[in-house]
Amino acid sequence: MRFEVHPVNPQARIVKLAAAALEDDGLVLYPTESGYAIGCNAESPKAIHKLYALKKPMKKFFMALIIPDIRKATDYARVDNFAFNIMKPRVPGPYTFILPADPHIARRLDVKRPEIGVRMPTHPFFKELFQHFDKPILSTAAKLTEEEMYEPDEIWKTFEHSVDMMVDCGPIEINPTNIISLIGDQIEVIRGELLDP
Repeated sequence: MRFEVHPVNPQARIVKLAAAALEDDGLVLYPTESGYAIGCNAESPKAIHKLYALKKPMKKFFMALIIPDIRKATDYARVDNFAFNIMKPRVPGPYTFILPADPHIARRLDVKRPEIGVRMPTHPFFKELFQHFDKPILSTAAKLTEEEMYEPDEIWKTFEHSVDMMVDCGPIEINPTNIISLIGDQIEVIRGELLDP
């Protein structure tokens, strides 16, 4: 299923369908401010398995959890005062913050790394989605190679048989998130930059 939505005011009816697909262990292809991504309910082992099967090399990268706000991050990662003070003025925004993962989350996500990435996007789709879906979303860029794709038709052609739903809001320029590690009370810029809030 592919549904077109307004890029600024996504139709609630379609966003509710995306929430239902996530709730039902589905894979959803959706817009973010940094390009299209594919995600699933991070609390569903069945859905996580499907996402890993789609992107086999994914486990070697940081897992990124999309969450509605910074308070939710503490359910999945250790957010000390240092990390909180760096993150708070910058989220939602174009960042993936790397934090120490809560041990039970690393086990549940079946990853060997002790860290986890958390992300709070600014795209209007998520503002609406989190009105209807209250779990974190395990998310990865909508690509199978290093080559970036931003045209919805091209992305749909690549993934139409692998995902349960695409939320299409037109072409999105690829602007990868800034990846900032806050492990051990140190700021390490892995990609991009840490902008002044």
